[in-house]
Amino acid sequence: MAKIDAILSERILIPLRQEWIIKGGRGTHDRSPFLLVRVRSEGIEGLTYIWSGEGFETAEAAIRHVLLPALAGSELSPRRVRAAMDRVLAGFAFTKAAVEMACWDALGKMCGLTVAALLGGAIRTAVVSKFSISGVAPNEAADIARQAWEAGFRKFKVKVGTGLDEDLKRVRAVRETLGGDVSLGVDANGGWTLGEARRALRPLEEMNISMIEQPLNEKHIHETAQLRVNSRIPILLDESVWTASDVANVARIGAADAVNVYVGKAGGILSALEAVQVAKALGLGATMGSNGELGVGHAAIMQVLAVGDGFDLKTYSPDAAAPMYYVEDLVEPRFRLEDGEVPVPTGPGLGVTLNEAVLKKYRVN
Repeated sequence: MAKIDAILSERILIPLRQEWIIKGGRGTHDRSPFLLVRVRSEGIEGLTYIWSGEGFETAEAAIRHVLLPALAGSELSPRRVRAAMDRVLAGFAFTKAAVEMACWDALGKMCGLTVAALLGGAIRTAVVSKFSISGVAPNEAADIARQAWEAGFRKFKVKVGTGLDEDLKRVRAVRETLGGDVSLGVDANGGWTLGEARRALRPLEEMNISMIEQPLNEKHIHETAQLRVNSRIPILLDESVWTASDVANVARIGAADAVNVYVGKAGGILSALEAVQVAKALGLGATMGSNGELGVGHAAIMQVLAVGDGFDLKTYSPDAAAPMYYVEDLVEPRFRLEDGEVPVPTGPGLGVTLNEAVLKKYRVN
């Protein structure tokens, strides 16, 4: 079997489109740092990014001084790579996820198969993504909703958690803009107190809100379970869920109706799929969230969405539009909506190719 020859990394910083800058319960997000990771094997290069979690210096040090010495010369087997990384390095979920995803990409390119095919075969060729509306002033939020609708989006969520009165005005403005029947959720990113969340329930019900995402701080699982007892609106947990064991804990406590799974937070494609299967087995809905990925990381998410039979994407649509929020992407073809859906890439590996000219523009020292 092919061996891992090298693991390389380089830093990237890329701004979001000005009109779609994200503001929510965890602050304002106007540009994203990424660490591009390349795994080389027999002349083939697998790609992905570290796009959240560990910082540049920390992730680079972990790759250079711990993971590369452990993996150099080993088989290009994502499952074995994951096990080897866990043996030599605790934590570092996003860094491990990036290396594992790059291995999947390289392996798929060698075999001429998509990652979805390597995982057993796609059951979806495209997904309907919701659009995330920033926690801005109500009139601005309404304008963003109108722009996103014109761009082809049909499912939405509004960022809240920045002050309850303003939150409700923002949600109401978006609801009035979109109409009463369009799917609309809210995402507090843990920014509400239990008291605020309880006060929000009735007005949100009156506005036909489809789900409440992470209403309370990620550590307040038992309080979230108390809130759920009084809520007619499904509760989706995000920041509280990283791994399959977190999913099991949420189900045991009764804190959510569904969970948001991430490839990065889970530690890789295999771990993300495990979390989805646990959710299905325990009666929870599951979807995929976004940390604001660029194209390569997003391609990995799309491959997981293509194969995961434990997802409930009709009820809980994924955040599958992140690359469209940026001024440019670093891959070809660039992700776009087609008839309201985001297609799953069909090329070998993750299905996308790095645009070196764009990469050069946003590379940082």
